[in-house]
Formats: sequence, structure tokens, C-alpha cells
Amino acid sequence: MEEFKKILKVNQELDKVFDEKYSSDKDYYNKNCIALLVELGEFINETKCFKYWSIKTPNMDNVLEEYADCITMCLSFFTHLNVEFDNIPVHSDIDDIFILINEIFKDATNMIEYGSGDLIEKIFSNLLYLGELLKLDKQEIYDACYRKMGIINDRLNSDY
Repeated sequence: MEEFKKILKVNQELDKVFDEKYSSDKDYYNKNCIALLVELGEFINETKCFKYWSIKTPNMDNVLEEYADCITMCLSFFTHLNVEFDNIPVHSDIDDIFILINEIFKDATNMIEYGSGDLIEKIFSNLLYLGELLKLDKQEIYDACYRKMGIINDRLNSDY
């Protein structure tokens, strides 16, 4: 978790810029909730774990990039909901990837109406667990998160 604490600090700096530029939008929070769902969908799509009809193997660079999007999006909610990073709950005991994915999606959908620190902590914990079940390498995850934040920083400093 120590590395994710470091990633959170970098992400918080990016969140400050986002807040300065966009927080006056009355739908800012709701749009971020939708963005979380979209990022989760893009990640799951890249894993191809549910595509029983496809023989293509996933492109791990794309999987890690989309996973990093999910992680950084969750961390933004930590910032906006003033969630302490020291209280991450133990992940679900579900070992069925598809049931876990559905649980994460249900919880992410509830963020709009019931957004709370407890809920985003649960999503984050289960997302990390999903990464374990999918056998994603921790160092590659960290590297992907730092790359993603670099891309976000570049975009914030341009006319993206």
C-alpha cells in the first residue's frame, strides 16, 4: 500500500488542477462517477476475460493502461471525499472474477447516489483484488499509474 500512498500524493496534485479548472461545473461529481464506470468498462473490455467467443489474447500494455485509469479515478474520489488512505478495508472474499466484477460495477454505480468514503474504499480494495485475480504484476501496475499521471499532467498543460 505504501506505493499507492505515493501515487495518491501525485494524483492529489493533479486533482488540484482539475478542481481549479472544472469544479465549478455543477455536475462535476456526477460526471466523475460516470467516468469511473466508463474506465471500469474499458478495463474489463481490454482483459477479454468475459469474451468466451474470442481467441485473441489481451494486450497487457492496454490492460495495464486501463487498469491505471481505474486506479487514478478511484484515487480522485479519495481526494474529493477526504478519505484517509490508511483505512482500506480487506477486499471481498469472492474468488469468482465475474461476480467480483459485477460487485465492483454495482458499487461504482451507487457512487452517484450514495457516494461515501466507505464505498470508494470498497471499490478500490476490490479493484486491487481483481488485479491480483487477473495476475497483474504490482510493479507494472505502479509504473502504469505513474505513466498515466504523466499523460494526465501533459493534457492538463495543453489544450487537450
